[in-house]
Amino acid sequence: MTGKIDINNEVYKLPVQPFKMNVRKVNRKMFERQAQVHRERLAYLEVLKQSDSFANIILPPIILDAMEDLDKKKASGHYPRYIRRDLYHHQESMRKDPSFSNNTAPSHLQPFLNAADSSQIPFFTPSLSSSLEPVVYRITHSSELVDLGVRSHWFFVKDSTNTHVLYALQALWSNEMPIIDAVLRRAGEFLPQIGAVSVKIRKTRGGSFRLEASTGPEIGTIIEIPDGEAHRKDWSPRRFQYGGRSFAWKCGRANGKKADGGMFKPFAWESLYETKRKGGANGAAHSIYMVGGLDIYFREHLLAAQLARLVRCSYPPNKDSKGVEAASSAMGLLSILELAS
Repeated sequence: MTGKIDINNEVYKLPVQPFKMNVRKVNRKMFERQAQVHRERLAYLEVLKQSDSFANIILPPIILDAMEDLDKKKASGHYPRYIRRDLYHHQESMRKDPSFSNNTAPSHLQPFLNAADSSQIPFFTPSLSSSLEPVVYRITHSSELVDLGVRSHWFFVKDSTNTHVLYALQALWSNEMPIIDAVLRRAGEFLPQIGAVSVKIRKTRGGSFRLEASTGPEIGTIIEIPDGEAHRKDWSPRRFQYGGRSFAWKCGRANGKKADGGMFKPFAWESLYETKRKGGANGAAHSIYMVGGLDIYFREHLLAAQLARLVRCSYPPNKDSKGVEAASSAMGLLSILELAS
């Protein structure tokens, strides 16, 4: 029996060996990060199992949670993610079939499609329960050299106790080009990229930045556009639409002055209506506070946008020898990595 097991082990090693030899370090490090998160999770579950109690267990977000969260609010007809999905599908139908129009859209979409009827669009804020506790995220940072002149930066999003990893945002910094891509992934879904939020960071001619965020499965891209982008260098105010409503990021500093970081300059989180930002706690580098009641997809977009801004401001480019920022069809290291994987 022992001999048979040894033979099987050797057989399994043969196909794995080329993979171990050929896989790029940046890919391998990603696998190692995922494995470490799973080991920490398993150790946590073992402790709970030994105590015979799973009360107050911290559950990492997964795609099924996001879908369940969406279905619970579906009946209201005003939930942003639900509206966003239906608006996207209707616009796709109009693009493919000329017989579709705004007038043929379902009734719950009519207020969002007819500009003359904009006064009937229900505000999102009053729909949130004031009795719900704020959602608190603790942010920690780590990095590793993955190639000559290329460093992989990770911002881990943990629960309020700064113990359990819920998300991780990754961006690759290079000596030759600026950071123009970042990806926020759920802790249990680093690979494959189901539910990942991909963010493209696009510098405008005026020096400010646009953010283009998309989530799989694809239901359209959220574009955050800065005010006066042709002649302003600030990141905010920056406006976008989500679920038929309009939102705006504004500078989080009390005096309203620029807070995008850099040498001898402070970095401050932006504020978005119901969200608040302040310094870290419990050993975290930063903390992000969001009001209770936001759906998972919306929270993930807000996290991706703020962390993408953080990584770009914290690690500015030395140069742009490849001219990726000047090219409208720029493709960053992460984009190339995704195509190759």
